[in-house]
Amino acid sequence: MESGNVRRAGILLGLASLPPSSAFDFIDFLADAGQSLWQILPIGPIGKTLSPYQSRSAFAAETATIDKKLTVGDAAQRLASRECDEAALGVPPWLNDYALFEAVRASQRGRPLALWPEELRNPSANTLTKQRKRHAEKIDTICREQYHFFSWWDELKRYANEKGIGIIGDLPIYIYEDSAEFWLRRELFDVDTAGYPASSAGVPPDNFSETGQIWNNPVYDWKGHGKEVFAFWRERLAQASRLYDGVRIDHFRGFADYYVYPPGEWRPGPGRKFIDMINKEFPELFVIAEDLGDLSTAAKSLTRYSGFPGMKVLQFAFTGDRDNPYLPHNIPENSVCYTGTHDNNTLAGWLNNAPRTEIRFAKEYFGLSKQSDLPSAMLNAALASRAETVIIPLQDWLGLGASARLNTPGTKGGRNWKWRCPEGVLTKSFASHIRRLTKDLYDR
Repeated sequence: MESGNVRRAGILLGLASLPPSSAFDFIDFLADAGQSLWQILPIGPIGKTLSPYQSRSAFAAETATIDKKLTVGDAAQRLASRECDEAALGVPPWLNDYALFEAVRASQRGRPLALWPEELRNPSANTLTKQRKRHAEKIDTICREQYHFFSWWDELKRYANEKGIGIIGDLPIYIYEDSAEFWLRRELFDVDTAGYPASSAGVPPDNFSETGQIWNNPVYDWKGHGKEVFAFWRERLAQASRLYDGVRIDHFRGFADYYVYPPGEWRPGPGRKFIDMINKEFPELFVIAEDLGDLSTAAKSLTRYSGFPGMKVLQFAFTGDRDNPYLPHNIPENSVCYTGTHDNNTLAGWLNNAPRTEIRFAKEYFGLSKQSDLPSAMLNAALASRAETVIIPLQDWLGLGASARLNTPGTKGGRNWKWRCPEGVLTKSFASHIRRLTKDLYDR
């Protein structure tokens, strides 16, 4: 999916935030609203944190998000005929490993990998064979659930594309420690002699967190096993190119340099070789480079080299610096403009929490006398910007306050990842309002 200098707009909303059994209805809403894109969050299976960026698999899906009713055209009949047709779907190489991981994890009463007995945490080939036999029935059930999800997803994507909607997926750069990949592909990661992560990914203090963040994700062993890590990413990108029309790569700067705790240092990533691999092997894949935060010279250079559009978030724009790259008049065409992301407050929430100096500057910038008019002005400014692509979180279209914020970086629990779209709000009149702004006023 290429942008091709065509102005377009979309809505950001994760599958888990949809009302039950409404994915197809949401696509209808997007089409009625004049949208071209639906950006989602990672679809992998999640645990107690509810974070889609801490998934138990880099490839599997959270089957609880599936739309239980399929009534669109002949989609239900096609799904019924394909949901367990392994010959038609093929057996992806990751599936058996994931199913085994889930089965063994269930036998350990859901305890995370780090707390498993040593024989299971660092299994021999013989142990794995025994576990596959012991849990054969559970493994089969998990495989069928995954087949069902991806058959359903094929129908959903087909329906979206027929309606003129492209789906943008999201690839977390790192893999969760409690995952099938860390269990059975340990060579990809920086580990100690006991097989535990030797370090954790994270970031020092930045715009998202004043104290920095420790993500508890093992980092890749680019130096010692770069060939294997490259192969792993080829698998991920190949799957993404089948599932989505485009993909946002989270923490894109990590391919230039990445932060490691301990000892609290930046290490070099794979650099241009990684970009060359993407452009050579996946030339049709539309990639959004998540390039937010304080970037090093190397990270900025790599993003420019890639040619991938970066992200411009309006909530970061009003520091008072006229050269701020997030100010609407500074946003270039080759970028994706957001009012906010899954890690930001809503626009209405931002209004009540931003520094007063930023509020004053924003009012002056837009020529406003009333502070309450800022959210609408910022939303309109995103649509009016030169950015070829604009993505607006649904919460901002709905005008919701801080209670609708999806995630606060650097925190756990609370309301994080729990927001759900209220039922009954995705009306025809609401869609017409969005279409009026998107299509008629700002030609997207």
